[in-house]
Amino acid sequence: MTTTIDKIADIRTYLQTKFKERDEVVEGLLTALVANVHILLIGPPGSAKSAITVALSGLIDGFDYFQWLLTKFSTPEELFGPYDLAKLKTGQYERITDGKLPTAHMGYLDEIFKANSAILNALLTVINERVFYNGTRRDVSPLKTLIGTSNEYPMEEELQAVFDRFMLRYEPTYVKEDAHFVDMLLQASVAAPAPITLAELEILQDAASQIHIDQAIADALVSLKADLAQEGIFLSDRRWVQVVKQLLPARAVLAGRDHIVLEEDAEILIHALWEDPSQQSTVASIVRKRLDPVAGQIAELLEDARDIANNAMKASDDQAVAVGTEAIKKLKNIRNEIQAFITAGGSPSKVERMKESDGKVEELLKGVTRKCLGI
Repeated sequence: MTTTIDKIADIRTYLQTKFKERDEVVEGLLTALVANVHILLIGPPGSAKSAITVALSGLIDGFDYFQWLLTKFSTPEELFGPYDLAKLKTGQYERITDGKLPTAHMGYLDEIFKANSAILNALLTVINERVFYNGTRRDVSPLKTLIGTSNEYPMEEELQAVFDRFMLRYEPTYVKEDAHFVDMLLQASVAAPAPITLAELEILQDAASQIHIDQAIADALVSLKADLAQEGIFLSDRRWVQVVKQLLPARAVLAGRDHIVLEEDAEILIHALWEDPSQQSTVASIVRKRLDPVAGQIAELLEDARDIANNAMKASDDQAVAVGTEAIKKLKNIRNEIQAFITAGGSPSKVERMKESDGKVEELLKGVTRKCLGI
């Protein structure tokens, strides 16, 4: 399994290098695959939602991938296949599903909330049970994960059932940082890493299913549930079970462990424990405070650094030196704080994440120095 984890690490690095400012989305997609859950990407057109998915699907040998753009005029045939005319003549209503969603390992449905009720009702069974009722047959679907995308959140009540089935939810946006924007424009082609096989993915999934959940983890999640409830955030039992049985074990496996370490694995919960977009920042704060305070502090420092750098980049020419000098001072102080956390230590993966954050602040510092001081 170690070799497979190494391959996954290479795939992660490749995707995060190729798609700037999409680190969390890449982590979410890899986690969704191992956890066997579904993921929703909400963002404007052209924010690399489909490009990342296509790139990832191409790095898994033996993977059947299905992609479709949905509209209110889409028909079930487009997703589930046409009726078999030969069987239809004998009164059998069976579809030819080859190459369609019921036979795919990964599905990508663009503008999923624009689908009509005929599609959504059939889709719920495939999503929920990995089953497609084809005439009188009950066909088991090999679907590992479904990626749904939309430009906006669903408002209609009838769409909430579909929205709830997406365990992970992300909001990719356009590239913000100037340095990353330039890298995106000038980026040369990057050699793709060695793919993993479908069999290797299934070994990872099996390893996740074997991870034991101890009492300490259960107690921590009970406290987390109470914290969320105090803020009026209530989640279904199904979602909590998926967190414990699928999401956290998948994070542990991807880190090369056979056990869950909450302070290492909890960050993914920020994208799983809210039902309304307005709850996101509250959930992030509660999860980090309860399960990984250091990660919470570093995330705040990184966000502050981005704000400082972006404001400095917008300074007028006559103010650039003064604003840039002050920004550089603040960014250096932020780096010092992050480096103090690194010195304090932690597990190898935690220290590595802290170093990544320090590297991001260093990039911001270089960008401000170059833009404002011309150095």
